[in-house]
Amino acid sequence: MPAGLQPSRLTEARRRAESRLSNLLGKPVGVLQLTVFAMPCGCVGVSLETRNLVREDVEVFESKLRELLSSLARGILGKKPNVYYARLAPSRYDVVSVTGRIACDECRKELEGAADLLTF
Repeated sequence: MPAGLQPSRLTEARRRAESRLSNLLGKPVGVLQLTVFAMPCGCVGVSLETRNLVREDVEVFESKLRELLSSLARGILGKKPNVYYARLAPSRYDVVSVTGRIACDECRKELEGAADLLTF
């Protein structure tokens, strides 16, 4: 198993991401799940399923969120994402997850126009 995908390293990465988000925002932020994904088109990435993160947090701290997701992706996948986005709840206020993705050209175009995503 690649070093970045060892369960203990993934668990620690999730815990560190939760701590960094909470410290950055000055409020408790839950990271319920760290997901590493690979898609049929070749896109790969990391995603954090969050609680108590809202659209305004992403808009204000977008550069810090990019740094966090970039660090996670480099540590796990060995590459820096070229697309960063937040998936919004139907209210368009609450953030369900934040993702760093090494996206193919086709998916990159699709992500830019997605109604439930806030790219940053």
